[in-house]
Amino acid sequence: MPRPSLKDQRSEQILDAYLTCVARYGLDGATQERIATQAGVKRPLLRHYLGNKDEMIAALATHVVAEYAALTAFVQGELTAVETPQDLVAYLYQEDPASDPRLMLAWQALTVAVADYPDMREPLLDSLAQFVDTIAATLNRVAPQAGLARIRAVTQGIVAPYVTLDSISPLNPPENWRAEMRHAALILAASLTSDVTPEQIG
Repeated sequence: MPRPSLKDQRSEQILDAYLTCVARYGLDGATQERIATQAGVKRPLLRHYLGNKDEMIAALATHVVAEYAALTAFVQGELTAVETPQDLVAYLYQEDPASDPRLMLAWQALTVAVADYPDMREPLLDSLAQFVDTIAATLNRVAPQAGLARIRAVTQGIVAPYVTLDSISPLNPPENWRAEMRHAALILAASLTSDVTPEQIG
């Protein structure tokens, strides 16, 4: 397998620095000076490797979508060992999660900018939809008797707080929030293998 070229390596280095800066400061706050400092390069190299501002944002969106696709593929492989809905929740809400919080923070920043960059809407939405579909497919495999509509509803209820944990990470939320969100997800997961109706879940 050929080794990545120096240009490819440097581009990835700068993109990773850009990702960090956007996660920390937002798109507007991710200045060239901050990106260059984070990447350990001189500012003129940013344009050389990633182009102008619009091209940089497009490159970041492509990078974030690709990273989410890789994460989804990894999680999909890990979930083959899951045997119950509760196992899935235990995997997602483990203390050392597979996700990189920077991805969701950058994804959110890019989502806010969709009005100015409408071409990003579909790939960003698809990246999240693919993750949701992966979780739904696993729940359908381990609890097929629940029915697709119920599985989709429970999937959304499990994924939403999971995503929220990354999106609020800069706030350093109380430790018990993860446990509470995990408990909420477990309640929903248990409903797939019981006679409890959504209206009865408390």
